Amino acid sequence: MEASTMTQTTDVQKSATEKESREHTTLQLAQHLAQQPGSTQALHQWMKRLMVAGVGIIVAAFIVAMYVSIAWKSVNPILIPVAWFAFAASVAPAMVFVGLDAIILRAFPPIVWPRRLPKFVTGSGAVWTGWAFILGALLAATFWGIFAYAVGTFNLAVLEPLIRILGGVVGIGAAISVLYSVYKKASRSR
Repeated sequence: MEASTMTQTTDVQKSATEKESREHTTLQLAQHLAQQPGSTQALHQWMKRLMVAGVGIIVAAFIVAMYVSIAWKSVNPILIPVAWFAFAASVAPAMVFVGLDAIILRAFPPIVWPRRLPKFVTGSGAVWTGWAFILGALLAATFWGIFAYAVGTFNLAVLEPLIRILGGVVGIGAAISVLYSVYKKASRSR
């Protein structure tokens, strides 16, 4: 009973801290935005609209991938993995827009995210983070686009190395995730 109460207290404290952090980041972003010229503020508004459009692209790609998967009997079977790879690549426009907005504002994050918030950064650190987002988006879109093409054309010469790369990245990511989880549990129990 005592452990359950302690966990609930920790969860409440964590959510209060996350809420305070989100409010603090929102305030920092608003203060930074207020100091910017009108043209920068107008560009920021356009970038927010483009980010919403980017999320719309993700949702549309997901709906198409789900439809193709559900209607598998009436579509060409090769379209199913191609649709899912296109869904993975569909994240790129939203990431590019976030990166561009960070570069324009010289502040990161340029929007307040619903979950974990990165540290609010301004200046060259924000610009470099924006460029990293753009580069990451372009690399991800290229990888998933080539993967979709290789599956669609059944090009094994391209497909085999991509599968090895994906397997390696997923394996390393899973190992890091497990080790990080063990580390967090061990550090919490102290």
